[in-house]
Amino acid sequence: MNKSELEKEINEASERIKTRQSEIETEIDRLGEQISKFTNWAWIFVWIGAFVSAFALIYFICTNTEKGFGLNLLGDFMAGTVASVWSLAGLFFIYVAFLGQKQQLLNQQLEIMYSQLEVKYTRLELSGQKAEMAEQNKTLRRQRFENTFFQLLSNHQEIVNGIDLKRVRDGSWTTSAEGRDCFSTFYERAFPKGFRLRKHPIEPTVEKYAEFYKVNQSDLGHYFRHMYHILKFIKKSKELTKEEKYNYSNLLRALLSSYELLFIFYNGLSEAGKPKLKQLLEEFSMLKNMDFELLINIEHKKEYKEIAFASSEERKKLLRTKK
Repeated sequence: MNKSELEKEINEASERIKTRQSEIETEIDRLGEQISKFTNWAWIFVWIGAFVSAFALIYFICTNTEKGFGLNLLGDFMAGTVASVWSLAGLFFIYVAFLGQKQQLLNQQLEIMYSQLEVKYTRLELSGQKAEMAEQNKTLRRQRFENTFFQLLSNHQEIVNGIDLKRVRDGSWTTSAEGRDCFSTFYERAFPKGFRLRKHPIEPTVEKYAEFYKVNQSDLGHYFRHMYHILKFIKKSKELTKEEKYNYSNLLRALLSSYELLFIFYNGLSEAGKPKLKQLLEEFSMLKNMDFELLINIEHKKEYKEIAFASSEERKKLLRTKK
């Protein structure tokens, strides 16, 4: 196959990928909505089964001695009703897992298409246009990076939106805070006013944070692991310059609230965050928009390098000085 034929094939493949990518993204969004809907239905049936089980057990205890309501009848009732309801819930969960696998297959399909196109570009490079095609190949890799990066940002938003706090009100559980609003409540719970007024040094503050994190790890653990994964993904990208990596990190930083930055600050100084996360926070100046009034002690700021809080201009000066 000569150069012109190969270029034509690449152009046709690129157009097919653009069209197919739009279709796949639409399908993934539709599957996401179905996953959310069927997951909710599954949990509804789980709770219905639990309610019916509790009702049957209470009824058995109250009527067993007087009316002879035996264990056999209780077992028959549970098998005929509760088991059916929970079987239906299990069916919904299985279907949700199937939809999740379908989403993954669609993503893999798009990845394979890009990989095939990259192979074609490689062949064209070998045909004599190495410099030009290398640039096009770089653009393709950049597109792949951006597809993954923005998907990671979307996933991060979903993780934040999935955080909620509940409390008992009028005898039932109600949601008191959702999403980013939870972090201000976390702040009050992790560092009560009496603790904040004492202006504790860094060691007891980090210990206080670690105690809170241990209790709330189900909400915060996934959050911090995913954020670290995004920063690590940016850092390891070979397609980007240092300045471009910093610009992409700005997109992540723009999503963070003041209270989130406060928890990120102390997580970076914790036993789990100090070996890896702290370095990335400094490298990408992730704390530059931080509200220092939220710190338990302003002296804690000294635990990070100055570049962690630097604006774009300050960052350039610090990097020049470092050189």
